[in-house]
Amino acid sequence: MTGMIYFAAMSTKKIGILGGGQLGRMLLQAAANYPVETFVMENDNECPAAHLCDHFIHGDIKNFNDVYRFGKELDAITIELESVIEEAMKKLKKEGVRV
Repeated sequence: MTGMIYFAAMSTKKIGILGGGQLGRMLLQAAANYPVETFVMENDNECPAAHLCDHFIHGDIKNFNDVYRFGKELDAITIELESVIEEAMKKLKKEGVRV
């Protein structure tokens, strides 16, 4: 079909943030400009980022199982604070999640 341009459908990326404080809120505000689906895991249901994300998951960022379950279905995961369980992040990275 000459003269027609075909565009591949952009798939929405699933991006997770461990921690939902002020930095997480700022990350979500910036993410609103991109075709991403946002996920936040935090222990506090009323944290600053809880109401800006697409999906809020109540969990402990210091618990291996919580962090691993949260991240295993995501395309990328980032941290909002430094006290997360490194072992879970390393396992997710080995499994193809961008960390």
